Amino acid sequence: MCSRCHKEFRLDPKGNVVTAECMRGESYFSCCGADRNTPGCCVAEAHVSDTLNAEALREFCPTPPSRGEDDPRNEKVYAMDCEMVYGVWGPELARVSVVDMDNKLVLDLIVKPHNRVIDYNTRFSGLTANQVEAQNRLFELVNDQSILIGHSLESDLKAMRLRHEKVVDTAVVYEINLSNFRLNRSEITCLLTDSGHDSQEDAATCMSLMLLKAKEDCK
Repeated sequence: MCSRCHKEFRLDPKGNVVTAECMRGESYFSCCGADRNTPGCCVAEAHVSDTLNAEALREFCPTPPSRGEDDPRNEKVYAMDCEMVYGVWGPELARVSVVDMDNKLVLDLIVKPHNRVIDYNTRFSGLTANQVEAQNRLFELVNDQSILIGHSLESDLKAMRLRHEKVVDTAVVYEINLSNFRLNRSEITCLLTDSGHDSQEDAATCMSLMLLKAKEDCK
């Protein structure tokens, strides 16, 4: 089932999409302002799915345990945001950005997907084909005692094939959708963006929002 137009599609034995061209509608917040029930105005080259295959499920691993009281990763707090592309077997990690509590960028990697990419999701990821190459070094920063902040963080953890328990999700705390709206860190106002997301900015926004929330709660 295509995660965009909700139509069924199939792959041939080589993993190629047999039924191509995905036409989908957007919400009324998009550029066309159309209702959700109107015919789609956006066309993609192929259908895509958010479902992971069984092999991908076996790739999930927990964040590493602490090496002891002197482990510098203990109780660290980071905000993380990932950009995904669509492979033949579902969404895959293409970029990961991590900022610390000072909104300093401590990790920004372009990651080469394992499977063949069928859609770089450029409108929302800001990624193009020639940018997708690098390796993941997140475990150099975090362990199972670290706190990860993000928006709809389950999607990022899914892309990272990661199990982590100490998380703070701005989607739960603020009950807002940052996939369609970017929050300005100074005024906390909603700004529509349609030119491709920036994972560094999104991670920094999440960190700023949670620091603001903590400050307000302490008054």
